[in-house]
Amino acid sequence: MRFKKLTLIATSLSIAGLGSLNLAQAATEIRVAYGNQPGEPVDVAVKEWAENVEQASDGELTLSAFPASQLGSETDVMEQARFGSPIITITAYSNFMSSVPDLSVLDAPYLADSFDDKLKVFDSEWFAEQSQKVEEAGYHIVIPNTVYGTRHLLSREPATTPEALDGVKIRVQNSPMYVEAMRSMGATPTPMSLGDVYPALAQGMVDGVENPTPVLFGGKFHEVVKHLNLTGHMNTVAPFVTGKAFWDQLSEENREILTETGQDMAAHLRELVEKESDIALQKLKDAGVEVHEVDTQPFRERAAEQVPAAFPQWSDGLYEQVRQIING
Repeated sequence: MRFKKLTLIATSLSIAGLGSLNLAQAATEIRVAYGNQPGEPVDVAVKEWAENVEQASDGELTLSAFPASQLGSETDVMEQARFGSPIITITAYSNFMSSVPDLSVLDAPYLADSFDDKLKVFDSEWFAEQSQKVEEAGYHIVIPNTVYGTRHLLSREPATTPEALDGVKIRVQNSPMYVEAMRSMGATPTPMSLGDVYPALAQGMVDGVENPTPVLFGGKFHEVVKHLNLTGHMNTVAPFVTGKAFWDQLSEENREILTETGQDMAAHLRELVEKESDIALQKLKDAGVEVHEVDTQPFRERAAEQVPAAFPQWSDGLYEQVRQIING
């Protein structure tokens, strides 16, 4: 009788233990990190993604949003992800320059005429090969095709030709690709953090800044410089990335949930980005900014010649190969 009672207690504890284990599994929390501010399109889309993931997984997965670089810089967060932390972060393809160099071409200027064209590359055999190299480098691309925005140039004086940009100091993020993009367009690239741009413009340290229109308006840079040049030099598409070690720990069902709901998120984010871009452009006009149409052909020709030469680590003919995939 005593043995039966002990067996019953042991069985009860085992069941309780399994219940605790299931509860632990149900509480898988993934932190989603990004530099965008609360209320920006990325933030809105990620929070909607979190709701969809929780619903689709019956609470087994939860996404927690960490905007405004709360978890550190892009480089810091990417390292955390690679070492197995449960993190997904939006990054730039040019940030793979050291690990998967050819993939960084997707951030090159004048690669595509539109987002519809650029998105073709993600169905290509070339991209599948690059994605495999990303896995070998310790990462996994959860969502490859997130539309981030079309980048234009806001400057002190009109800058509609490469000649007009000669000697003009343009703020860029501290990335070799963005530095070379501005250099190929004829400008003098000046890397600095976005938070330092307003005083730098006011003090004459730089003469302009490039970014999508919502960022240009949100930073209030138009209070200092009044010429928006519609260079459209980059149709930026960004990936959401996690570490391969963490991704491999997830069940196949949960990986499918993240991938499928992530594609829904990417579609909604594109709608938000395009809507906010139009709104921001009108706000800039209303604030007295003079908007200049640009013949981009001279910029395109310079980019095709100069950008590949700046990256000898790329495969031969890479820039033209990817352009043909996108525009073919």
